[in-house]
Amino acid sequence: MKSVQTNDTTHKQMTQCEMVLQFMKEKGRINAIDTLREFGCFSLAARIYDLRKRGYAIIAERICKQGRYGLVNFAEYHLDDKGGAHD
Repeated sequence: MKSVQTNDTTHKQMTQCEMVLQFMKEKGRINAIDTLREFGCFSLAARIYDLRKRGYAIIAERICKQGRYGLVNFAEYHLDDKGGAHD
């Protein structure tokens, strides 16, 4: 995790895992386009894996939508009903 120095104050930048978790808590769901657009994360599946290793119960749902050239399949993730890490 990086620290950013600004005018005598050090701010701790959020990690990509923290950003993914916060996004899911605020918006309910997240997919790869969201992470790329919102905070430049190219590897959502890896961040989901990391969060699951930390004990977060995250549910994956396969989405199928019509794209310009045919059907497009992708994963969308959300926290389970409890929303937190499991012991």
